[in-house]
Amino acid sequence: PSMGRMPIELFKRGTHRCLMFADFHEEDGEAVQSNQFLLLHGQAGAILDPGGNVAYNPLYLGLTQELPLNRLSAILASHADPDIIASLDRWMTATLAPVYISRVWERFVPHFCKPGKTQGRIIGLPDAGARLRLGQGEDSFELLALPAHFLHAEGNFQFYDPLSRILFSGD
Repeated sequence: PSMGRMPIELFKRGTHRCLMFADFHEEDGEAVQSNQFLLLHGQAGAILDPGGNVAYNPLYLGLTQELPLNRLSAILASHADPDIIASLDRWMTATLAPVYISRVWERFVPHFCKPGKTQGRIIGLPDAGARLRLGQGEDSFELLALPAHFLHAEGNFQFYDPLSRILFSGD
């Protein structure tokens, strides 16, 4: 996998930034291309669609250059396909961040992880969507989980960042 790629900064205003990590698929084209995003606000952050195992190492390296792992407030998953969350076991080991995913998929998430790693860390999003307050204090920020059911998968969600006005539509 390509590990030397720099993230693309999609938005920056004050301490609020949106970074896109792309092209982590294998050079031989065997893996499905997916994009991973990192939202930063002060000393808090969230990963959107952390990707498969192919994406883990380069995303981990990119994230740790921007944010200490203990400041990761959330892992957001638009749905439960392997190209979106297969790396989840590694993220659950490296961080204490909870996973936000549709209630439809919350019982499937533990299948991607070793026993016990997800206990108390899966937050099921209601079908109607939700306002998510991530981070703490002055580093907190809001994202909207917008229902996009069956636009890709049952229980699919898109995430909207009102500060950057970016809709993260998943795949």
